[in-house]
Amino acid sequence: MEMTASRPWQGSVMGVLNAIGIVLGILGVIGLIFGGAFIASAMEEAGLSMLAGVGTTVVAIILIPFVVLGVFITIGLFKGQKWAVIVALAFTALGTVGNLVSFNIIGLVFNAFFIYCYVICMKDAYYK
Repeated sequence: MEMTASRPWQGSVMGVLNAIGIVLGILGVIGLIFGGAFIASAMEEAGLSMLAGVGTTVVAIILIPFVVLGVFITIGLFKGQKWAVIVALAFTALGTVGNLVSFNIIGLVFNAFFIYCYVICMKDAYYK
């Protein structure tokens, strides 16, 4: 009988948090698209309606690849793929640098927990 490694709870927590981030990212993209239309109609008097509508749509288009990447990372975390842990750890490290620069203590605490979880996942036999 072959023994298979089970996913550590840290990997499950990070997968669920990534899934929540995907849902929020999708809602954000939808909100930017529809919000841009609302802002454009509100700024019509100032003559900036085109800029507001196009600006929010461009931001939404820029966010879409990150949401798609988040989907792949989340699937990889749940399937036990080490590349997903490495990519997620790299993005968390970038977030940590951003929190350091902006002196965001709460963000640093969250990122420290995320890094702890990813390091545990890197060492676990489940992630190949």
